[in-house]
Amino acid sequence: MTVKKINLMFKSIIVILGVSGLSLLVFAAPLISQNLEETNLNTVIQVMLWITAIPVLFILMTLWKISSRLLNETFFSKETSEGLIKIAYASLIESGIYGIALIFGLFQLKGNYPYFLVCFFFFFLGLVIAVIASLLSYIFRMAHELKDENDLTI
Repeated sequence: MTVKKINLMFKSIIVILGVSGLSLLVFAAPLISQNLEETNLNTVIQVMLWITAIPVLFILMTLWKISSRLLNETFFSKETSEGLIKIAYASLIESGIYGIALIFGLFQLKGNYPYFLVCFFFFFLGLVIAVIASLLSYIFRMAHELKDENDLTI
C-alpha cells in the first residue's frame, strides 16, 4: 500500500467514527435516557453524554492532524508524540466523566444494569485508549530521537 492509500483509509475511518458517534448522540442518547425509570434524570444523562462528546471530538481532530503528518513524511516527530499525549489526556478526561456518571448512577439509578454496563464500557475504553496513546507517544518520541541521531551521522 502506498502512503496516500493508507492516509485515505485512516482519514475515512476517522470520518466514519465521527459520523457514527454523532448519530449515536443524536438518535441513541435520547432513547437511552428515555428508557430510565427516573424521568427527572433524562436531561442530566443526555447532558452527560453530550459532554463526553467534547473529548472524543478533540481526539478525532488530533488523529486527523497526525494523519496529515503521514503525507508529509514527518510522522516520527515531536508534534506527533505531543498529539498522542493530548489524546491520552482527553481519554482520561472522558473516563473521569464516565467514572463520575457511575458514582452518580450508584446513588440515583439503583438496579439499572444497562446504564452501568454502558458506563463501565466507556470508562474502561477511555483507560485503554489512554494507556495505548501513552505507550505510542513514548515509542514515537524514541523513534524521533533515533531519527535525529541518525540524521547527524555521516
